[in-house]
Amino acid sequence: MNFVAIDFETANNAQSSACALGLVKVENGIIAERREWLIKPTPFEMGFYQNKVHKINLMDLRDKPTFDEIWDELKPLLENQVVIAHNATFDFGVLNSVCTHYNIQPVKLTRMCSIALSRMAWRNERGYGLSTLVKSKLDSYSFNHHDALADAEACAVLVLKVMEVLSLSSIQEIQYYKSSRLQVKRSSKVKTVKKIFEGTINENLNNPIRKKEVVFTGTLEYFVRKEAENLVRKIGGFPAQFVSSRTKYLVVGQYDVNKTKSSKIQKAEELSLEGYNVQIISENEFIEMISVKNELI
Repeated sequence: MNFVAIDFETANNAQSSACALGLVKVENGIIAERREWLIKPTPFEMGFYQNKVHKINLMDLRDKPTFDEIWDELKPLLENQVVIAHNATFDFGVLNSVCTHYNIQPVKLTRMCSIALSRMAWRNERGYGLSTLVKSKLDSYSFNHHDALADAEACAVLVLKVMEVLSLSSIQEIQYYKSSRLQVKRSSKVKTVKKIFEGTINENLNNPIRKKEVVFTGTLEYFVRKEAENLVRKIGGFPAQFVSSRTKYLVVGQYDVNKTKSSKIQKAEELSLEGYNVQIISENEFIEMISVKNELI
C-alpha cells in the first residue's frame, strides 16, 4: 500500500501564499519518510486568521526558500504518485496556484481526498474534519493540528485506518470500491435533476441535508444551480446564496484553481477557523450524501 500524504499551510487568502508544507510517504502500509518545509510566501503577507491557526510568523519565513527553490527536492516525491490530502480541494488548489505563479509545469499524479475516503468507511459522522476523525477513529493517536507535517502524518494514518475498515489491501482498490458504491453517469446539464435522480433521492428524516443550510460555489458538473437548490429544498434543506455562520455545507463545483479562491470558500475557511462547523465538500460528495441508493441512474 503506497501513497503520499501532504498538507499545506498558507500565509494569507491568496492560494499562492504557501508558507509550510508537510509530506509523509507511505510504502507497503508503513510510514517510510517524513519531510517538511517552511516556505517564503507570495505575497509576503500574513493574514490574521492564518496566523491564529498555524502560529507561523513572517519573521519565521523571511529567510526561507521560495516554493520554486524547493521544487527540485519536492518534484520526485510527488511525480507519478497517489497523493492524498484532507480537504484536497484546498491543498491541490494551493499546489496548482504556486506552480502557476512560478511557471512550474505540474507533475503527473493521482489526487485523492481523505475526507471522501473517510465517508466511505464511516457514514453519517457528525463531522469529517481532521481533528474530529483522529479523535473518534484513531484511539490514543494525538497530533499538533495545523502543523503541516503533523497534519500530513495524521492524514496518512487516517487513510491507513480507512483501508483497514474497508478491508482493502491497496490504494488502487479504492477506485473499484468507490465505483461499485456510486456510479454517476456524466449526464448533460439539460437533463433535469428529477430525471437523473428519480427514485434515488434520500427524503428520509435522517438524511444529512435535512434542516441544514447548503451553499454552492463554482460551476456544477451534474446540475444547473437552480436545480441543485431545488433538490436541497426537496429533501428538507435550506439553500442559500451566501456563506454565513448558519451554513453547514459549501458544495464546491469546478472552478479555476489557478486563481484566487472564491469569496465563498474564503468565508467558509474563516468561519471554520472561528469554530463554526462549515464543511467544504465536492459535488460528488454532495451527490453521495443525498442518494439513498448506491447507484444513480
